[in-house]
Amino acid sequence: MAKRLSNPRKRAKVAPAPSIPPITGLTNFIDAVTRFAEQDAKFKCYRGQRDTSWENVPGLFRPDLIEFQKNEKRAVRDLVSVHPHEFSADQTMFDRLVRMQHFGLPTRLMDVSRNPLVALYFATQPDPAGKEADGLVTGFSVPEEREKYYDSDSISCIANLANMTSSEKQSIVELRSQRAKSASRKEEIDRLNAESVFQRLHQFIRVEKPHFLPIIDPIDLFKPYYVHPKMSNRRILSQAGGFIISGLVPKTRINFAHQITETRFVVPQALKGPLRQALERLGIEESTLFPELDRAAKRITASYPVR
Repeated sequence: MAKRLSNPRKRAKVAPAPSIPPITGLTNFIDAVTRFAEQDAKFKCYRGQRDTSWENVPGLFRPDLIEFQKNEKRAVRDLVSVHPHEFSADQTMFDRLVRMQHFGLPTRLMDVSRNPLVALYFATQPDPAGKEADGLVTGFSVPEEREKYYDSDSISCIANLANMTSSEKQSIVELRSQRAKSASRKEEIDRLNAESVFQRLHQFIRVEKPHFLPIIDPIDLFKPYYVHPKMSNRRILSQAGGFIISGLVPKTRINFAHQITETRFVVPQALKGPLRQALERLGIEESTLFPELDRAAKRITASYPVR
């Protein structure tokens, strides 16, 4: 049985995310998030969740999906094999992961938005089972070093980890942990890229980038990045969407420079309904955030009472 990926370095001592006092209304939220956005020049993005107890992790790293994580490569191939035409236009593995995320497959991508009001919409979602819980908007402050575009080599390296088996990914983790203290960065890069498991990763990357040089910096495979995607997907465009992509381990389990920091905006349960109504008056609603035909058909059907 494949092992669960372990941490190659000392577990990170992560400080709790700063939390703004619970918001009291839409104007209060806008004021609070404006102060957050203006506190420094770093790029800001947001994520909304209907329950404050949920972690900000990609679906692949959810605690209840350990078996899925071990079989990431197989799951990716299973989906492409049954719907090949859906992926025929995708040029890179990152493109495929974006499409898989769109259709609900857990990936190493985490959805975020550049628009805090979009995040607030998701934080005000009611629970299908009627559970009462405060919602949460998380503001991410992204250093320039953690910000990439869809065609970045670093993003190609991380995205193509989805083509590796669990044992291959664990081998990378273990090889990285064997770094000699006296080794220079160049010596470490040369040593690891000569390993067969890295050469296999090179092969996957060269499918999309034939001239890719075999000089992967191994630490890049552990870091999260914000990725500016192509605005070719209608839902991404409608939601001002982007992604935070995670490498071999979740960001809370490894120390690295230039952290993506989080600030929490708690949405009280009692305000979810009024806030959602206020957002809908501003045009932040399901019909604008989910423009697909099937979603429109369901909304139209639901607008007529059943007799």
